[in-house]
Amino acid sequence: MKKHSTIGPLLTVASICLVPVALQAQTTGQSQPSAPSVPSTPSLPTTPSQPAGLPYPSNIWYPGTAGFQPAGTQASTVSDQTSPAFQLRALAAVEHESNVLRTPGGGVSDQALIAGIGARADRRYGLQRFRADIEANTYRYDRQSDLNYSVFNYALAWDWSLTPRLHGVASADRKQYREVATDPVALVNRVGKRTERNEVLEGVFEAGAALRLMAGASHTKASSTEPATWDASPSVTSARVGVGYELGSGTSLWGRYRRGDGSYGDPTPGASTGDFKENEADLLLKWPVSGKTSVEARLGHLERNHDTNTRRDFSGMVGSAGVSWDVTGKTRVIAGVSRDLSATGLATGGHVQSNRFYVGPVWKATSLIAVNARYDRVSRDWKNVPAGSAEVGRNESIEMLSAGVEWEPRRWLAVSGYVRGERQKSNLNTGYRNTTIGAAVKAYF
Repeated sequence: MKKHSTIGPLLTVASICLVPVALQAQTTGQSQPSAPSVPSTPSLPTTPSQPAGLPYPSNIWYPGTAGFQPAGTQASTVSDQTSPAFQLRALAAVEHESNVLRTPGGGVSDQALIAGIGARADRRYGLQRFRADIEANTYRYDRQSDLNYSVFNYALAWDWSLTPRLHGVASADRKQYREVATDPVALVNRVGKRTERNEVLEGVFEAGAALRLMAGASHTKASSTEPATWDASPSVTSARVGVGYELGSGTSLWGRYRRGDGSYGDPTPGASTGDFKENEADLLLKWPVSGKTSVEARLGHLERNHDTNTRRDFSGMVGSAGVSWDVTGKTRVIAGVSRDLSATGLATGGHVQSNRFYVGPVWKATSLIAVNARYDRVSRDWKNVPAGSAEVGRNESIEMLSAGVEWEPRRWLAVSGYVRGERQKSNLNTGYRNTTIGAAVKAYF
Protein backbone atom coordinates (compact mmCIF):
# COMPACT_ATOMS: atom_id res chain seq x y z
CA MET A 1 0.00 0.00 0.00
CA LYS A 2 1.28 3.43 -0.85
CA LYS A 3 1.84 5.98 1.88
CA HIS A 4 -1.25 8.03 2.56
CA SER A 5 -1.15 10.24 5.63
CA THR A 6 -3.35 13.13 4.49
CA ILE A 7 -5.96 14.06 7.05
CA GLY A 8 -9.10 15.41 5.38
CA PRO A 9 -11.09 18.30 6.80
CA LEU A 10 -13.97 17.80 9.16
CA LEU A 11 -17.41 18.21 7.72
CA THR A 12 -19.37 21.04 9.26
CA VAL A 13 -22.80 19.80 10.14
CA ALA A 14 -25.32 22.59 10.03
CA SER A 15 -28.75 23.46 8.67
CA ILE A 16 -32.22 22.45 9.61
CA CYS A 17 -33.31 19.06 8.48
CA LEU A 18 -36.10 16.59 8.69
CA VAL A 19 -35.12 12.11 10.12
CA PRO A 20 -36.02 8.52 10.89
CA VAL A 21 -34.42 7.80 14.16
CA ALA A 22 -35.19 5.71 17.19
CA LEU A 23 -36.92 8.31 19.30
CA GLN A 24 -37.89 8.06 22.92
CA ALA A 25 -41.52 7.25 23.69
CA GLN A 26 -43.94 10.11 24.32
CA THR A 27 -45.28 10.84 27.79
CA THR A 28 -49.00 10.67 28.38
CA GLY A 29 -50.87 13.82 27.49
CA GLN A 30 -47.94 15.84 26.17
CA SER A 31 -45.42 15.34 23.38
CA GLN A 32 -41.80 15.67 24.51
CA PRO A 33 -38.60 16.07 22.49
CA SER A 34 -37.21 12.66 21.58
CA ALA A 35 -33.73 11.93 22.90
CA PRO A 36 -31.27 11.19 21.65
CA SER A 37 -31.61 10.65 17.93
CA VAL A 38 -29.17 8.36 16.14
CA PRO A 39 -27.27 9.29 12.96
CA SER A 40 -29.06 7.41 10.22
CA THR A 41 -27.19 4.73 8.29
CA PRO A 42 -27.82 5.00 4.55
CA SER A 43 -28.66 2.02 2.40
CA LEU A 44 -25.62 2.27 0.13
CA PRO A 45 -24.05 -1.17 0.59
CA THR A 46 -20.40 -0.70 1.49
CA THR A 47 -19.50 -4.06 2.97
CA PRO A 48 -15.72 -4.17 2.73
CA SER A 49 -13.66 -7.12 1.57
CA GLN A 50 -12.79 -7.73 5.20
CA PRO A 51 -14.80 -7.09 8.36
CA ALA A 52 -14.65 -3.44 9.34
CA GLY A 53 -12.48 -2.89 12.37
CA LEU A 54 -9.72 -5.38 11.62
CA PRO A 55 -6.97 -2.76 11.43
CA TYR A 56 -7.81 -1.20 14.76
CA PRO A 57 -5.56 -1.88 17.77
CA SER A 58 -8.53 -3.07 19.81
CA ASN A 59 -10.66 -5.95 18.60
CA ILE A 60 -14.00 -4.46 19.60
CA TRP A 61 -15.92 -3.33 16.53
CA TYR A 62 -19.00 -1.17 16.93
CA PRO A 63 -21.77 -2.30 14.54
CA GLY A 64 -23.81 0.32 12.73
CA THR A 65 -26.95 -0.84 14.54
CA ALA A 66 -25.45 0.16 17.88
CA GLY A 67 -26.17 3.86 17.39
CA PHE A 68 -23.78 6.73 17.87
CA GLN A 69 -20.44 5.09 18.63
CA PRO A 70 -16.86 6.27 19.01
CA ALA A 71 -15.17 7.02 15.71
CA GLY A 72 -12.50 4.44 16.46
CA THR A 73 -11.78 2.02 19.26
CA GLN A 74 -10.04 4.15 21.86
CA ALA A 75 -13.10 4.16 24.11
CA SER A 76 -12.92 2.06 27.26
CA THR A 77 -14.62 -1.35 27.29
CA VAL A 78 -14.38 -1.54 31.09
CA SER A 79 -15.88 1.55 32.65
CA ASP A 80 -19.61 2.24 32.75
CA GLN A 81 -18.96 5.67 34.18
CA THR A 82 -20.63 8.54 32.35
CA SER A 83 -17.99 10.35 30.34
CA PRO A 84 -17.47 14.06 30.93
CA ALA A 85 -18.93 16.57 28.50
CA PHE A 86 -15.48 16.91 26.92
CA GLN A 87 -12.70 14.35 26.96
CA LEU A 88 -9.32 13.89 25.28
CA ARG A 89 -7.64 10.52 24.80
CA ALA A 90 -4.34 9.13 23.55
CA LEU A 91 -3.21 5.70 22.38
CA ALA A 92 0.11 3.87 22.01
CA ALA A 93 0.22 0.28 20.74
CA VAL A 94 2.32 -2.38 19.05
CA GLU A 95 1.15 -5.18 16.76
CA HIS A 96 2.85 -8.22 15.23
CA GLU A 97 1.33 -9.61 12.02
CA SER A 98 2.36 -13.04 10.72
CA ASN A 99 1.38 -12.24 7.11
CA VAL A 100 1.49 -8.49 6.73
CA LEU A 101 1.11 -8.59 2.91
CA ARG A 102 -1.81 -11.08 3.09
CA THR A 103 0.06 -13.36 0.67
CA PRO A 104 -1.62 -16.64 -0.32
CA GLY A 105 0.13 -19.64 1.16
CA GLY A 106 2.12 -17.68 3.76
CA GLY A 107 4.10 -14.48 3.77
CA VAL A 108 6.28 -11.90 5.50
CA SER A 109 5.81 -11.01 9.16
CA ASP A 110 6.33 -7.53 10.56
CA GLN A 111 5.69 -5.31 13.55
CA ALA A 112 3.81 -2.02 13.57
CA LEU A 113 3.95 0.81 16.08
CA ILE A 114 0.63 2.63 16.46
CA ALA A 115 -0.08 6.06 17.91
CA GLY A 116 -3.37 7.87 18.13
CA ILE A 117 -5.20 10.82 19.62
CA GLY A 118 -8.89 11.47 19.96
CA ALA A 119 -11.50 13.74 21.48
CA ARG A 120 -15.18 13.52 22.27
CA ALA A 121 -17.77 16.08 23.27
CA ASP A 122 -21.43 15.86 24.25
CA ARG A 123 -23.25 19.03 25.25
CA ARG A 124 -26.83 20.23 25.48
CA TYR A 125 -28.01 23.79 24.95
CA GLY A 126 -31.73 23.97 25.64
CA LEU A 127 -33.46 21.65 23.19
CA GLN A 128 -30.29 21.23 21.13
CA ARG A 129 -27.67 18.54 21.63
CA PHE A 130 -24.24 18.45 19.97
CA ARG A 131 -22.07 15.31 19.86
CA ALA A 132 -18.65 14.71 18.35
CA ASP A 133 -16.10 11.92 18.39
CA ILE A 134 -12.87 12.49 16.45
CA GLU A 135 -9.89 10.19 16.17
CA ALA A 136 -6.59 10.02 14.27
CA ASN A 137 -4.32 6.96 14.23
CA THR A 138 -1.04 6.31 12.45
CA TYR A 139 0.58 2.93 11.71
CA ARG A 140 4.34 2.62 11.15
CA TYR A 141 5.89 -0.72 10.16
CA ASP A 142 9.36 -1.91 11.05
CA ARG A 143 10.49 -3.42 7.71
CA GLN A 144 7.59 -2.90 5.27
CA SER A 145 7.62 0.89 5.46
CA ASP A 146 5.69 1.17 2.18
CA LEU A 147 2.67 -0.13 4.15
CA ASN A 148 2.72 2.85 6.53
CA TYR A 149 -0.62 4.61 6.67
CA SER A 150 -2.73 6.97 8.75
CA VAL A 151 -6.48 7.18 9.30
CA PHE A 152 -8.72 10.01 10.40
CA ASN A 153 -12.21 9.05 11.57
CA TYR A 154 -15.04 11.12 12.95
CA ALA A 155 -18.66 10.89 14.01
CA LEU A 156 -20.54 14.18 14.40
CA ALA A 157 -24.18 14.83 15.19
CA TRP A 158 -26.51 17.71 15.97
CA ASP A 159 -29.80 16.61 17.56
CA TRP A 160 -31.90 19.62 16.73
CA SER A 161 -35.36 20.57 17.90
CA LEU A 162 -37.47 23.50 16.73
CA THR A 163 -40.46 22.47 18.81
CA PRO A 164 -41.22 19.40 20.91
CA ARG A 165 -42.97 17.98 17.83
CA LEU A 166 -40.44 18.94 15.15
CA HIS A 167 -36.94 17.60 15.72
CA GLY A 168 -34.28 15.43 14.11
CA VAL A 169 -30.59 15.03 13.46
CA ALA A 170 -27.85 16.33 11.19
CA SER A 171 -24.89 13.98 11.19
CA ALA A 172 -21.64 13.21 9.40
CA ASP A 173 -19.21 10.36 9.83
CA ARG A 174 -16.14 9.00 8.13
CA LYS A 175 -14.54 5.58 8.50
CA GLN A 176 -11.08 4.78 7.19
CA TYR A 177 -9.64 1.31 7.50
CA ARG A 178 -7.23 -1.11 5.94
CA GLU A 179 -8.73 -3.43 3.34
CA VAL A 180 -7.50 -6.47 1.43
CA ALA A 181 -8.58 -6.69 -2.21
CA THR A 182 -8.01 -9.59 -4.60
CA ASP A 183 -6.79 -8.67 -8.10
CA PRO A 184 -8.88 -10.83 -10.50
CA VAL A 185 -6.20 -10.63 -13.22
CA ALA A 186 -2.93 -11.11 -11.32
CA LEU A 187 -4.70 -13.33 -8.73
CA VAL A 188 -2.83 -11.65 -5.86
CA ASN A 189 -4.04 -9.73 -2.82
CA ARG A 190 -3.45 -5.99 -2.51
CA VAL A 191 -3.43 -4.12 0.78
CA GLY A 192 -4.98 -0.65 0.65
CA LYS A 193 -6.95 1.91 2.64
CA ARG A 194 -10.67 2.44 2.16
CA THR A 195 -12.61 5.58 3.07
CA GLU A 196 -16.38 5.69 3.55
CA ARG A 197 -18.27 8.92 4.21
CA ASN A 198 -21.86 9.46 5.19
CA GLU A 199 -23.74 12.74 5.68
CA VAL A 200 -27.39 12.83 6.76
CA LEU A 201 -29.85 15.72 7.06
CA GLU A 202 -33.17 14.36 8.25
CA GLY A 203 -35.89 14.89 10.83
CA VAL A 204 -39.28 13.83 12.11
CA PHE A 205 -42.62 15.49 12.75
CA GLU A 206 -44.84 14.06 15.47
CA ALA A 207 -48.22 14.11 13.77
CA GLY A 208 -50.05 12.45 16.65
CA ALA A 209 -49.66 10.47 19.84
CA ALA A 210 -47.85 7.70 17.94
CA LEU A 211 -47.81 8.72 14.26
CA ARG A 212 -44.53 10.09 12.86
CA LEU A 213 -43.72 11.64 9.47
CA MET A 214 -40.17 11.82 8.17
CA ALA A 215 -38.27 13.40 5.28
CA GLY A 216 -34.66 14.19 4.58
CA ALA A 217 -31.55 13.74 2.46
CA SER A 218 -28.23 11.91 2.64
CA HIS A 219 -24.96 11.61 0.76
CA THR A 220 -22.58 8.64 0.79
CA LYS A 221 -19.20 8.20 -0.86
CA ALA A 222 -16.67 5.37 -0.91
CA SER A 223 -13.09 5.40 -2.23
CA SER A 224 -9.89 3.35 -2.00
CA THR A 225 -6.18 3.90 -2.42
CA GLU A 226 -6.10 0.77 -4.60
CA PRO A 227 -7.12 0.76 -8.29
CA ALA A 228 -10.06 -1.31 -9.58
CA THR A 229 -12.05 -1.22 -6.35
CA TRP A 230 -14.64 -3.95 -6.04
CA ASP A 231 -17.55 -1.46 -6.14
CA ALA A 232 -16.00 1.24 -8.42
CA SER A 233 -16.07 3.87 -5.61
CA PRO A 234 -19.73 4.99 -5.80
CA SER A 235 -21.08 8.35 -4.67
CA VAL A 236 -24.83 8.60 -4.03
CA THR A 237 -27.07 11.55 -3.11
CA SER A 238 -30.49 10.47 -1.86
CA ALA A 239 -33.81 11.82 -0.68
CA ARG A 240 -35.93 9.79 1.72
CA VAL A 241 -39.47 9.98 3.06
CA GLY A 242 -41.23 7.75 5.54
CA VAL A 243 -43.99 7.21 8.01
CA GLY A 244 -43.59 5.59 11.40
CA TYR A 245 -45.54 4.42 14.40
CA GLU A 246 -43.97 4.61 17.87
CA LEU A 247 -45.35 3.10 21.05
CA GLY A 248 -44.81 4.32 24.58
CA SER A 249 -42.76 1.19 25.27
CA GLY A 250 -40.10 2.37 22.83
CA THR A 251 -41.06 -0.02 20.04
CA SER A 252 -41.18 1.62 16.61
CA LEU A 253 -41.97 0.54 13.06
CA TRP A 254 -41.05 2.68 10.06
CA GLY A 255 -41.87 2.34 6.38
CA ARG A 256 -39.44 4.29 4.18
CA TYR A 257 -38.75 5.04 0.54
CA ARG A 258 -35.44 6.33 -0.82
CA ARG A 259 -34.56 7.73 -4.25
CA GLY A 260 -30.87 8.10 -5.04
CA ASP A 261 -28.76 9.53 -7.86
CA GLY A 262 -25.21 8.27 -8.06
CA SER A 263 -22.05 7.94 -10.09
CA TYR A 264 -18.84 5.91 -10.02
CA GLY A 265 -15.48 7.47 -9.16
CA ASP A 266 -12.93 4.74 -9.93
CA PRO A 267 -10.67 6.02 -12.78
CA THR A 268 -9.20 2.58 -13.53
CA PRO A 269 -9.63 1.48 -17.19
CA GLY A 270 -12.35 -1.16 -17.37
CA ALA A 271 -14.12 0.05 -14.21
CA SER A 272 -17.76 1.09 -14.13
CA THR A 273 -18.38 4.65 -15.25
CA GLY A 274 -21.39 6.90 -15.69
CA ASP A 275 -24.47 7.61 -13.63
CA PHE A 276 -27.13 5.44 -12.03
CA LYS A 277 -30.38 5.76 -10.11
CA GLU A 278 -31.49 3.82 -7.06
CA ASN A 279 -34.92 3.02 -5.65
CA GLU A 280 -35.25 1.41 -2.27
CA ALA A 281 -38.19 0.66 0.00
CA ASP A 282 -37.75 -0.84 3.45
CA LEU A 283 -39.28 -1.52 6.83
CA LEU A 284 -37.33 -0.67 9.99
CA LEU A 285 -38.22 -2.23 13.34
CA LYS A 286 -36.79 -1.26 16.72
CA TRP A 287 -37.98 -3.40 19.60
CA PRO A 288 -36.84 -3.19 23.23
CA VAL A 289 -37.83 -6.73 24.12
CA SER A 290 -36.99 -6.20 27.77
CA GLY A 291 -34.69 -4.16 29.95
CA LYS A 292 -31.90 -6.56 29.01
CA THR A 293 -32.59 -7.26 25.34
CA SER A 294 -33.13 -5.04 22.30
CA VAL A 295 -33.59 -5.90 18.63
CA GLU A 296 -33.23 -3.83 15.47
CA ALA A 297 -34.14 -5.18 12.04
CA ARG A 298 -34.46 -3.83 8.51
CA LEU A 299 -35.93 -5.54 5.46
CA GLY A 300 -35.92 -3.84 2.08
CA HIS A 301 -35.71 -4.09 -1.67
CA LEU A 302 -32.98 -2.25 -3.59
CA GLU A 303 -32.95 -1.53 -7.31
CA ARG A 304 -30.11 0.18 -9.22
CA ASN A 305 -30.53 1.21 -12.87
CA HIS A 306 -27.77 2.66 -15.04
CA ASP A 307 -28.10 5.32 -17.71
CA THR A 308 -25.98 3.21 -20.07
CA ASN A 309 -25.11 -0.51 -20.26
CA THR A 310 -28.13 -2.08 -18.59
CA ARG A 311 -26.10 -5.25 -17.94
CA ARG A 312 -24.92 -3.47 -14.80
CA ASP A 313 -28.50 -3.12 -13.48
CA PHE A 314 -29.43 -5.19 -10.44
CA SER A 315 -32.12 -5.55 -7.81
CA GLY A 316 -32.92 -7.75 -4.85
CA MET A 317 -33.66 -8.05 -1.15
CA VAL A 318 -31.40 -6.33 1.38
CA GLY A 319 -31.58 -6.03 5.13
CA SER A 320 -30.05 -6.58 8.52
CA ALA A 321 -30.90 -7.67 12.03
CA GLY A 322 -29.03 -7.07 15.26
CA VAL A 323 -29.57 -7.97 18.89
CA SER A 324 -27.99 -6.74 22.12
CA TRP A 325 -28.47 -9.00 25.13
CA ASP A 326 -27.36 -8.30 28.68
CA VAL A 327 -27.06 -11.91 29.77
CA THR A 328 -26.11 -10.90 33.31
CA GLY A 329 -25.04 -7.70 35.01
CA LYS A 330 -21.49 -8.46 33.88
CA THR A 331 -21.98 -10.08 30.46
CA ARG A 332 -23.29 -8.58 27.23
CA VAL A 333 -23.59 -10.24 23.82
CA ILE A 334 -24.15 -8.48 20.51
CA ALA A 335 -24.89 -10.39 17.32
CA GLY A 336 -26.23 -9.66 13.89
CA VAL A 337 -26.65 -10.60 10.24
CA SER A 338 -26.92 -8.51 7.08
CA ARG A 339 -27.29 -8.78 3.31
CA ASP A 340 -26.19 -6.07 0.87
CA LEU A 341 -26.04 -5.67 -2.90
CA SER A 342 -23.42 -3.65 -4.76
CA ALA A 343 -21.89 -3.23 -8.19
CA THR A 344 -19.00 -5.46 -9.27
CA GLY A 345 -16.98 -2.40 -10.23
CA LEU A 346 -16.72 -3.79 -13.77
CA ALA A 347 -17.94 -1.92 -16.83
CA THR A 348 -19.10 -5.26 -18.26
CA GLY A 349 -21.79 -5.74 -15.62
CA GLY A 350 -22.97 -7.99 -12.84
CA HIS A 351 -23.37 -7.34 -9.14
CA VAL A 352 -22.06 -8.58 -5.78
CA GLN A 353 -24.16 -10.10 -3.03
CA SER A 354 -22.60 -9.74 0.43
CA ASN A 355 -23.73 -11.65 3.51
CA ARG A 356 -22.39 -11.00 6.99
CA PHE A 357 -22.66 -12.56 10.43
CA TYR A 358 -21.05 -11.41 13.67
CA VAL A 359 -21.27 -12.25 17.36
CA GLY A 360 -19.28 -10.79 20.23
CA PRO A 361 -19.57 -11.23 24.00
CA VAL A 362 -18.01 -8.86 26.55
CA TRP A 363 -17.56 -10.08 30.13
CA LYS A 364 -16.69 -7.62 32.87
CA ALA A 365 -14.81 -9.99 35.14
CA THR A 366 -14.27 -7.30 37.78
CA SER A 367 -14.81 -3.57 38.08
CA LEU A 368 -11.34 -3.11 36.53
CA ILE A 369 -11.13 -5.93 33.94
CA ALA A 370 -13.16 -6.70 30.80
CA VAL A 371 -12.69 -9.78 28.62
CA ASN A 372 -14.02 -9.80 25.06
CA ALA A 373 -14.24 -12.07 22.06
CA ARG A 374 -15.65 -11.72 18.56
CA TYR A 375 -16.38 -13.78 15.48
CA ASP A 376 -17.00 -12.03 12.16
CA ARG A 377 -17.67 -13.59 8.74
CA VAL A 378 -18.31 -11.88 5.40
CA SER A 379 -19.03 -13.83 2.21
CA ARG A 380 -19.40 -12.29 -1.24
CA ASP A 381 -20.71 -13.81 -4.47
CA TRP A 382 -20.47 -12.28 -7.94
CA LYS A 383 -23.81 -12.61 -9.73
CA ASN A 384 -24.85 -12.20 -13.38
CA VAL A 385 -21.30 -11.51 -14.55
CA PRO A 386 -21.06 -11.75 -18.39
CA ALA A 387 -19.27 -14.77 -19.84
CA GLY A 388 -15.58 -14.26 -20.55
CA SER A 389 -14.93 -12.12 -17.46
CA ALA A 390 -12.45 -13.23 -14.80
CA GLU A 391 -15.20 -12.57 -12.24
CA VAL A 392 -17.54 -15.30 -13.57
CA GLY A 393 -18.42 -17.58 -10.66
CA ARG A 394 -16.22 -15.63 -8.28
CA ASN A 395 -16.87 -16.07 -4.56
CA GLU A 396 -14.83 -15.31 -1.50
CA SER A 397 -15.16 -15.11 2.25
CA ILE A 398 -13.13 -13.81 5.14
CA GLU A 399 -13.40 -14.83 8.75
CA MET A 400 -12.04 -13.09 11.82
CA LEU A 401 -11.85 -14.55 15.32
CA SER A 402 -10.43 -12.45 18.13
CA ALA A 403 -10.09 -12.38 21.90
CA GLY A 404 -8.72 -9.77 24.25
CA VAL A 405 -8.59 -8.41 27.76
CA GLU A 406 -8.57 -4.82 29.01
CA TRP A 407 -7.45 -3.69 32.46
CA GLU A 408 -8.31 -0.24 33.78
CA PRO A 409 -6.20 0.33 36.93
CA ARG A 410 -7.18 4.00 36.94
CA ARG A 411 -10.18 5.81 35.52
CA TRP A 412 -7.82 7.66 33.19
CA LEU A 413 -5.69 4.66 32.14
CA ALA A 414 -6.43 1.36 30.34
CA VAL A 415 -4.08 -1.44 29.24
CA SER A 416 -5.17 -4.12 26.76
CA GLY A 417 -3.82 -7.20 25.01
CA TYR A 418 -5.40 -9.16 22.18
CA VAL A 419 -4.95 -11.82 19.53
CA ARG A 420 -6.80 -11.91 16.21
CA GLY A 421 -6.87 -14.52 13.47
CA GLU A 422 -7.92 -13.86 9.85
CA ARG A 423 -8.61 -16.35 7.11
CA GLN A 424 -9.63 -15.57 3.53
CA LYS A 425 -10.98 -18.13 1.10
CA SER A 426 -11.26 -17.29 -2.59
CA ASN A 427 -11.74 -19.36 -5.72
CA LEU A 428 -9.38 -16.95 -7.54
CA ASN A 429 -6.36 -17.91 -5.41
CA THR A 430 -5.51 -19.96 -2.36
CA GLY A 431 -6.57 -17.24 0.05
CA TYR A 432 -4.47 -16.31 3.05
CA ARG A 433 -4.11 -16.63 6.80
CA ASN A 434 -2.82 -14.04 9.23
CA THR A 435 -2.45 -13.85 12.99
CA THR A 436 -2.13 -10.53 14.80
CA ILE A 437 -0.94 -10.17 18.38
CA GLY A 438 -1.04 -6.74 19.97
CA ALA A 439 -0.94 -4.66 23.12
CA ALA A 440 -2.14 -1.10 23.71
CA VAL A 441 -2.15 1.62 26.36
CA LYS A 442 -4.93 4.22 26.40
CA ALA A 443 -5.08 7.37 28.49
CA TYR A 444 -8.03 9.71 29.06
CA PHE A 445 -7.86 13.36 30.04
